[in-house]
Amino acid sequence: MRCLKLAATTLLVLLLAISAGCERKIVMNEDGGDTELQCFGCHTDQDLSLVEARAQWETSNHGIMETVDRGSSGSCRPCHSSEGFLENVTGEDFDGQAVSKIGCFTCHAPHTNETFALRTEEAVELGNGAIFDGGEGNLCAACHHGRRNVETYVFDGVELSQHFGPHHSNQSDMLAGENAYEYEGVSYTNSPHTTFVVNACVDCHKADPVARYVGGHTFRMVYGEEDDEDINVDNACNVSGCHSDLEDYNRPATADFDWDDETEGVQDEIEGLLDSLKTLLIDEGLLVYYEEDDAYEPPEDYILSDADSAGAVFNYLYVHEDKSEGIHNTSYAVALLQSSINFIANGDPTGAPATPTGPPFAAIRSH
Repeated sequence: MRCLKLAATTLLVLLLAISAGCERKIVMNEDGGDTELQCFGCHTDQDLSLVEARAQWETSNHGIMETVDRGSSGSCRPCHSSEGFLENVTGEDFDGQAVSKIGCFTCHAPHTNETFALRTEEAVELGNGAIFDGGEGNLCAACHHGRRNVETYVFDGVELSQHFGPHHSNQSDMLAGENAYEYEGVSYTNSPHTTFVVNACVDCHKADPVARYVGGHTFRMVYGEEDDEDINVDNACNVSGCHSDLEDYNRPATADFDWDDETEGVQDEIEGLLDSLKTLLIDEGLLVYYEEDDAYEPPEDYILSDADSAGAVFNYLYVHEDKSEGIHNTSYAVALLQSSINFIANGDPTGAPATPTGPPFAAIRSH
C-alpha cells in the first residue's frame, strides 16, 4: 500500500512539473509587444491562426512533398529538405540521412528564438556575385535563385546537356535583373518591381488569403483552371499603392513586345516571345524533345562554338523557369527574349525591339 501511495505521489509531481514547464516557456509576439504567449497561446483550441496557416501550407508546393526525395542528394539537399535548408542558413550539421519536407520549423524557430520571426532575413549572394536584398523575401531567395554564374557558365565551346541552364526557380535573379546572358550593345533595364516591392516575394506571394488555396502560407497568386480561378490580385496588387484597378495579372502591355501586330497582356506578350524563341532554338537543334520529361530541353553532348548561341538557350530557360511570364521583371524579360530572338534569327542581337514605354500601373510611389 505504501508503494502505491509513493508511486501516485511521484506521478503527481511529474505531472505538475510538466505542466509548470509548459507554462514557463515564453514565446514573444513577433511585433515586439509586451504580450506574452505561453504554450497554450499557440497550442490552444481558441486561436485558429496557426491552424489556418498550416492548412494553407499543406496545399502549397512546399507542403505536398513532391520533390523532397531529392533532399538526399548533396547538391539538392539545401533546398529540397528541411534539414538541408537549416544546415545552409544556420551552419549547423544535422545528423542522419532522413530528410523531411519544408515545413513550419524550416522557416520559423519559435521555441528557440521565442518569436514567430523568420529564421533569417540576410541578403543573398546570387550566382554572379550580385547581392539580392529583399527584406523578408531573402528567406525565399536563399533557395529561389539560379545555381550558375552566367559569366563563367556560358562561353565559346560550352557543352550543352539536358541540365544546361540556370536551374529551376531562379525568381530572385529575374526580380533583381541579374545573372542572365546579356548581349553586347543591348540595353537591359528593370521594371519597378525590382526596387519598389520592399519585401520582394513575401509582399505579393504571402498577401492576405482569399481562399484556402491562394495567398497566405500557400504562397500562390492564383489557383484553379483558367476561367474558374481563385485570384489574389486585390490583396497582392491593388492595395500596394502602385496598382489600383487590376482585374488579373495579365495587365495590358505598353507595346507589341512579340511583334505579332497586336498589343496584348504582358503575360501573353512574354508567352509569344518564348514561343518564337523556342521554335527558333528547335529549328537550330538547340532544344530537343525528351519524352520522359514531356519537355523541350537542350541536347546532350552538344558543343557550341559561340557563347552568343548558348546565351540564347540560357535566356530561354531563364525566362521559362522563372514561371511568372514576365510579371516579376517585365522590362528585363522582354529585352532578354528579344535580343536572343534577334541573334538567332539575324545574327544581330540589337535589332529594333519594342520596349516598355511607361509604368503599366496607376501610380508610382516616391522613394
